[in-house]
Amino acid sequence: MVFKRESLNGTGEIVVYSNYHKYWLDRERKIKNPLFDVFSGRILDLKDGKENAIQYFYDILDREICEDVAICVVPSSNADNKDSGIVKLGKKLAENGRRDRVYFLTREKSVSKLATGGNRSKEVHLESIGTLEDMSVEDEIVLLMDDVTTTGNSLYACKEILIRSGAKEVEMFALGKAI
Repeated sequence: MVFKRESLNGTGEIVVYSNYHKYWLDRERKIKNPLFDVFSGRILDLKDGKENAIQYFYDILDREICEDVAICVVPSSNADNKDSGIVKLGKKLAENGRRDRVYFLTREKSVSKLATGGNRSKEVHLESIGTLEDMSVEDEIVLLMDDVTTTGNSLYACKEILIRSGAKEVEMFALGKAI
């Protein structure tokens, strides 16, 4: 079991904390999204690695996640970005009685950023994400985390990789669902 709230476990679906509204409706014409809210702003702060956002989401999630769960994150679309906000959040959650598998999944080649129109197919992720050879998820119960999901394909691809790598159970979670 990954989540203390039993109804969230075993659904096969992505557990989403809240909606995410992008900041710009049209960046070129500088048209802001009137639905952009405080929660969406906190996700942007997390993406920027701001400590107050990392702590905010840690305080919410720490009490919702069981101990002894392996924490894993969807790697950034940029293969060079190894220290994203979601990584920092995952590491902080792992420090409190959970297993640190944050870097198990690794982006081996960069893909176009999905938020700017990159290919959203699951295959793109399966072809560009690998695993660390000196780390294992064999027989682990894994929480796979992402900051924002749109189609869910990066989470589903990563879950497939984790299962192929021997994970016993994988639950998927995103802080926000892009609306």
